[in-house]
Amino acid sequence: MTVTGRSDRTEIEFRAVDYGDAHAGLLAAAADAARAELPGHPDLEAPPGDELEAQNRGTFVVAYLNGQPSASGGYRMFPHDPTGSTAEIVRMYVRPGSRGSGLGRALLRELEERAWDDDYERVVLHLGDAQPAAKALYEVFGYRLIPGLSPDPWPGGRQTYGKDLKGAD
Repeated sequence: MTVTGRSDRTEIEFRAVDYGDAHAGLLAAAADAARAELPGHPDLEAPPGDELEAQNRGTFVVAYLNGQPSASGGYRMFPHDPTGSTAEIVRMYVRPGSRGSGLGRALLRELEERAWDDDYERVVLHLGDAQPAAKALYEVFGYRLIPGLSPDPWPGGRQTYGKDLKGAD
């Protein structure tokens, strides 16, 4: 995928990888930076088990910007939907130096497309009050607040947003 940004042309490549391997190796510095930026955020800890693996209708993707690992995110089956038709986007993070490049938008679109290909009809995600840029991104993509559906508490509060994938562009 090629994205035209503020400067020249930007090359973005997405690779599905094992979450544990990625965070023990190529994303170790990014994981440390995320923990420093959002201390105590529950989504920055490794998920239990293999919920981000294909056999469980999950995935974890690393986005490479001009050959450098610069963002990551994944989805898993949302545990609060017994029908199995909702994916939960988790552990989405863009390195500070790559923000504003279009990488976050491209990664979100990639995750939505993969979720749709995995037969999910809806997606949800959680974000904290300390993430106004993320909130703006998700709202531009059509995510809307789901009142009353908040996950475990986190200092500063967390809210759940959702979107139907059917008919989404």
